[in-house]
Amino acid sequence: MERLLLGRDAPVNGVTSLERGLQILNLLIEVEGDVVRRTRGVAIQQVANELGVHKSTASRLMRSLVAQGFAVPNAGSRGFRLGPAVRVHQSLTMDERSLRELAHPFLEQLVLATGECAHAAVASGAWALVIDDVETNQPLRVVAGRGRRVPLHCTSAGKCLLAYGLASMPHELTGRTSRTITNPDMLRLHLAEIVARGYALDDEENDPGVRCISAPVFNALGEAIGCVGIDGPLVRISDSRIEELAGHVTTAAKRLSDTIAERGPTSASEADEEDTTVAMASP
Repeated sequence: MERLLLGRDAPVNGVTSLERGLQILNLLIEVEGDVVRRTRGVAIQQVANELGVHKSTASRLMRSLVAQGFAVPNAGSRGFRLGPAVRVHQSLTMDERSLRELAHPFLEQLVLATGECAHAAVASGAWALVIDDVETNQPLRVVAGRGRRVPLHCTSAGKCLLAYGLASMPHELTGRTSRTITNPDMLRLHLAEIVARGYALDDEENDPGVRCISAPVFNALGEAIGCVGIDGPLVRISDSRIEELAGHVTTAAKRLSDTIAERGPTSASEADEEDTTVAMASP
């Protein structure tokens, strides 16, 4: 049988970059299931030894997995752990799963209405987790990246989740740009403004030259469960267009909330049962 060779994935000694990436992913999954090894993570040298490649090749492959959300640097060590792109379904509540299942067509409509990339996000510990995204066909675009975790205090998704009580205020407000709010009292006032106007704006607070707008999504009980929004370059999300674009975002969030509400409230027992099932199936 002939093998289709695609650019950089052409085999070297019969092994493609994709196959090596999958080997690393399997190693990350194995380590994630070991309480002791999990604390150290997977070191680059370990990956090089397992794959029989040079350390620089192992580092490049790991960077690719990190960029796509399949691996993350392990806090407190120089190793890596399984990323949110792999765990994206395992830790979601029933409401968050409903958001994930139903959001996509609304994100597609947002892209058509605004010309910018659209995202859906939920709270995940000390981060906002992007659970779905749709890209625009604009040559210059800002992609959220499904499975990526982004900071709470300086992104529109994160601030929206904070404002509506879905996440706790971070202990450290790291300055990502000169526009990042790093004072806790100022951030609390800012979050109150977000609730008052119904949407959050990231005004070059996480990345220079990038603006993002997010609005909350609610369940049948009127409880916030996540958010949807857009990401784009400053040259297109200009001061004069913020209100117009925010209107599209809040309208999409409202329509998605109405669709979720039509399913009716999720019972606590159903959520508990689902969480138990997932926990038992996960390593």
